[in-house]
Amino acid sequence: MSGMQTPAEHGAPADGRAFRRALGQFATGVTVIGTVHEGRGYAMAANSFSAVSLEPPLVLWSIRKESKSAPAFTSSGHFSINVLEEAQTAVSNALGRSHEDPLSQVDWSAGVHGDPLLSGCLAQFECTTESVVDGGDHHILVGRVERFARFEGKPLLFAQGEYGWLGRRSDTGSSQLAAAPSEEMLFMSLLRDAEQHMSTLFDSYRRQLGLTPTATRILNHLAHSSDTVEGLQRSTPIAPQAIDDSLAELMQAGLVNRAATGTWSLTEQGLARRASLRKGAEEFTARQLDNIPANDLAAAERVLAALCGR
Repeated sequence: MSGMQTPAEHGAPADGRAFRRALGQFATGVTVIGTVHEGRGYAMAANSFSAVSLEPPLVLWSIRKESKSAPAFTSSGHFSINVLEEAQTAVSNALGRSHEDPLSQVDWSAGVHGDPLLSGCLAQFECTTESVVDGGDHHILVGRVERFARFEGKPLLFAQGEYGWLGRRSDTGSSQLAAAPSEEMLFMSLLRDAEQHMSTLFDSYRRQLGLTPTATRILNHLAHSSDTVEGLQRSTPIAPQAIDDSLAELMQAGLVNRAATGTWSLTEQGLARRASLRKGAEEFTARQLDNIPANDLAAAERVLAALCGR
């Protein structure tokens, strides 16, 4: 059959990391779920939130059964859902890992049941637990929304193990819209489309080296300096679980190692792989720019450097 794609990965879901990457092809928003149980507050980042019904107003999300906070969420009878805004990656990272006092990491106020309502969110839902459904290694919690609040802003997105941000809306000048005869493409739209086009073309070379986009980001970061997982979270748009998965796979491939202090660095093999990636990027860029006059390239570089504040 013509047009069939060759998968980057395939097989049985028993390969947990590969299966998680396949699930990660579905883009979602990011939420923080919170509850108060027996006088203690709980909060965790989750992207499993989904609307279920308008009448009655039902939503759902899921939590791993092995999570230390699962008994609190399944027993409290209520929970809050906070939809994160695009500037709240630090909030998601802080609550994406287990913490003894998670609510100390964020600014919040108590809702009608005492559940945490985070500051700066796009939306808040205060729910009572309608049912808890068995879902394999997860509990699925269905909640009835009692109160909600919506705020202006753009959502924090999550896909392929990384955070993302909503691009320009089509009605603000996307280059995909046909321009009137007297109009030129908007400069910012051209910049975005050029970056996306070049990235797509380079992806084939990256795949030949056996590297995912997330692993590539980590290699590039560690090539400049060794770092901890926490440092990678602060410096890259990669979510905690994806960092853990990529570091494990890079270590298995012999590309990184971890010091007793918890600091990660590239091995000699990792430095060589990153050098190959860098050389490939340089050769790829040279091929793409081959037919552009040197004066035009120099002018474009000056413009881009000025836009970057350099």
